Amino acid sequence: MKSKKWSQYTRVKYPVSSSSLHPFNFFVPIVERVQEGVVSIVTEDAPHSKNMDSLIRSLMNEEETPSTTERSFGSGFLFHPKGYILTSEHVIGKSKNIYVKLFNGRVFEAQRILSDRVRDYAVIKIDADCKLFPLPLGNSAHTKVGEWVISVGSPLVAIEVKTSTI
Repeated sequence: MKSKKWSQYTRVKYPVSSSSLHPFNFFVPIVERVQEGVVSIVTEDAPHSKNMDSLIRSLMNEEETPSTTERSFGSGFLFHPKGYILTSEHVIGKSKNIYVKLFNGRVFEAQRILSDRVRDYAVIKIDADCKLFPLPLGNSAHTKVGEWVISVGSPLVAIEVKTSTI
């Protein structure tokens, strides 16, 4: 394998909007290229009782506990223009409600399509009324040991979920 000098990598022109990009910031253009395909995920579920006494009381209707929800946060990415999203199964688990926030700030309720607890992946779908930016799936057969990998996730963001009771 022919060796390249480090300076050959630093002279590459990256298509990036940032004019102050340092020559060694290789990951900035990658993140800017894929950020619209990465989504934030918030799930809601009934809280798990950690106290056995409160669980028994609630089953016997002795003490009415207020109905609150537990929220979990994660990320995923769009892989199909019709709104299919790949995420980890542990992100959505057995949650009752799944919400997805796109890069543009819009929030959609998602439905579970497929999940595999053993392999820890899940596919969810949103019905968006806007243009989506899916990312291509890679092929591990084209990778080599020692190659750099970057994982782009969505930072923890607040998703306002409005629910109404009738």
